Parts: sequence; structure tokens; C-alpha cells
Amino acid sequence: MKITFISQASILIETSDRVILTDPWYTGKAFNDSWKLFPDAAWKDEYYDLVDDIWISHEHPDHFNIATLKAFPDSFKQRVRILFQQNNTDKMPEAFRRLGFRNICIFPNRTVTAISKETSIYIVQIGQMDSALAVINQGEVVLNLNDCEANKSDCRNIIKDIGRVDILLNQFSIAGYNGHFDHDRYLSELADSILDNMVENHISLKAKVTIPFASNIYFCTKDNEYVNYYLKTPLDVQARFVEERLGCAILYPGDIIDTAIGSSYDNSAAIEKYDTLYRKTPKTFDVPPVVPVADIERAIKKRHAQLSEKFPWWVMNRLTELSVFVPDLNVIVLFSLGKGTFRVAPAGEDYDMVIYSQPFFYSFDTLWGVQTMGVGGRYRIKNRFGIWRWYRIVTSLNNAEMYLKGKYLFTKNNLDFLRTRFKGGVNQLAYQLSRMKR
Repeated sequence: MKITFISQASILIETSDRVILTDPWYTGKAFNDSWKLFPDAAWKDEYYDLVDDIWISHEHPDHFNIATLKAFPDSFKQRVRILFQQNNTDKMPEAFRRLGFRNICIFPNRTVTAISKETSIYIVQIGQMDSALAVINQGEVVLNLNDCEANKSDCRNIIKDIGRVDILLNQFSIAGYNGHFDHDRYLSELADSILDNMVENHISLKAKVTIPFASNIYFCTKDNEYVNYYLKTPLDVQARFVEERLGCAILYPGDIIDTAIGSSYDNSAAIEKYDTLYRKTPKTFDVPPVVPVADIERAIKKRHAQLSEKFPWWVMNRLTELSVFVPDLNVIVLFSLGKGTFRVAPAGEDYDMVIYSQPFFYSFDTLWGVQTMGVGGRYRIKNRFGIWRWYRIVTSLNNAEMYLKGKYLFTKNNLDFLRTRFKGGVNQLAYQLSRMKR
């Protein structure tokens, strides 16, 4: 097989009889304009004639990028197949159809499925929404882990299902922040832990070679600029894997690796390009627009009403009052998503969180906004971590359409999904809850 690195989590995987494109994001910014591609994508229009299938790992906009997918030619969208994980909701297949894609194939969790005479795929769901893709062809296995936070138990399941991994593609740097005020400590630990996890995944999956990708971005607003000082680079990955005596292939956008080459791949050209990129290419940072406090109030009350319909009282009672200092408005907002209350106080020293007005508004105006704010590193929190944790859990369930009122929860789709995910889901739930404490 051949792997062409295009951008972020987007690669071309060419098997003996199939070409799969993954997670195309080639234009614009992502996560409420919080991330920018770095370096630019290396997409070529000639790829249109090659691609048979597009795999979308999950709904985050650096993987499911609406602007990029929308811009693809209609003839291309009518010909190719979308490959996606089986889930408890049809919202993603419906989104693909609205973008003009006609052929949508849904695959069950942890099942090897033939997609052509000589090529099979395996999709495994990890975490609340993420999924990984293995492509199996002529005795070789490429595993695209993208930004799945796979632990040892997940890796054991994968090995049990597909046997081994030749080429592993894995995220290499920070992809969000829990907002602790002591960011120097927490971001340094987080960045180091991602490299530790790459090494652990490589060993647990018995991979021959790891390719670092899915972190080719920088944080591009004035309120998240500080995160960039802690980002790891492919050069850091190379150094760590050399130290561990593990196989590592460094690809720059546009580079191609043949799986037959494996650990003998020459990294020198890509390393030189990355070194030049990080030393000489300037970054720009946007000042977020100011959103009036009245718009923030409307967004919060709208979300309160929607959540109250879908979640029981005992869940809503967990969403108690938080105080947020809004620097660009120079006020403190005190609100409760559980009660739907909202009031404004003069700026002072006593508050729980710091959020600029635009990401504050976006967090509650959209279903996915709280997750987006965390991925974008757009908030800081110093008090009431436990309350905010409940905000994150409930809004994540809401976005996943996993509502907790009985008439919404105990549907056939939800029960079927929970049944297929139970063993791995419990493991990942415990893992993700532990990460929210960091």
C-alpha cells in the first residue's frame, strides 16, 4: 500500500484495488476559527480521479470539514462512497446527504468488512464520538488512529480483532485544553503525555512504524495563542522515537510512503522542511469579535429550554451557577444552565472562569459549542471545576443525541448502539472522565 500525507488527518491510502481518502480539511479554519492549518494542505485536483471512498472519522470540523466537502465537485460527490461508523443517530449520514453525497456506507463497530475484492476495512469506535480505521490489503495493515485517545485496553481489542499493525498513524500534539489557570504546568504535562501515549500505542499495537499526523495546526486567536508555546512537533516525535528505538516515519504534506519500505523510510527531507516551517513561517492571530451580552443571554436561555426538554430534573440540577469574567465586555456574567438564570455584575476579582464574548456566545448558541471551546482552548477556569465538568458531560451527551429522559434514551437505536459499545464504552468512559479532572 501507499500512503500520501495531504493535511492534518487527511491521507490517501492506495491499496492494490482501492483508494481511500480520509478526513479532508483543506481550507479555512476550524473549531470556531480557533485552529489554522500549519503547514498548508497539499491537495491536488488529480486526486479526484483516484479516490473511490472517503472515510470520515467523526464530526469534529478538522475531520468533518464542511467547507472542504462542500467544495468538492458534484460529479465527485455522486461517484465516491462515504464510509462512516454506525452510531445511535442518523445526523451524520443526513449531513453527508445535504452536502451532496449519494453513496453512504455505515460500518459496525469492531468488524472487518470487505469493500473490494482485495481490500477490507475495520472501524473501531473509541471515546464518545471518535473512530479509527484499519485498511487491510494483501497481508498489510495500516491503522489510522487519528486523534483517538486509545488506551491499553483499546489496543488489546484492536490486536485481538485484526492481529497486528504495520503502519500506525497517530496524533502527536495538543488538541484542546481543560482551561486550568496554571497552564504552564498542565499544558507541559499534557504535551508530554501525548508523546508517552504515542510510544505506548506503538508498542501495544505491535506497530512497525508510527507516522505522526493530525496535529498539523496552530491555535490562531489572541485568547488561545498561549497554547502554541507547548505544542509538540514532528521533530519532537522523531527525537523521542529514536530514543525509544522505535520505527518512525516523518511525512510533510505531499510526501508518500510505501508500506513495503517501512522503517527504512528516509526522514531527512521532511525534517528539514518542518525545521524551516517552525523557524521561519510567521503565524497570525485573530482578535475575536465582540458579542453583546444580550446575545449571550439569549443563547443560554435557548440552550436551557432545549436541555430541559431532553434531560431529567436531577441532571439539570447539576448545572448550577457559574460566574464568568468576559474581558472584552469588562463584566462578570453569573448564569445557570440548569435554572436558566442570567445576570450581569461589574468586573471584579471574584469569578470562576474567563471567556471572551464570542466563544462564550458560541458555546451555548450551538449544540457542539462547549466541546468546541475546549478543543480551541478558549476558556480559563480557576473555581468550581466539578460544576463545569457536569456542563461538559451534559452538553456532550446532548450533541451526541444521547438524551437521558427515558422516552428519548430507551429507543431502539440507542439500545442497539449501547449494546455494541458496552464493553469498550465502559473502559473509555472511565478513561475520559479521568482526563476531565486534569
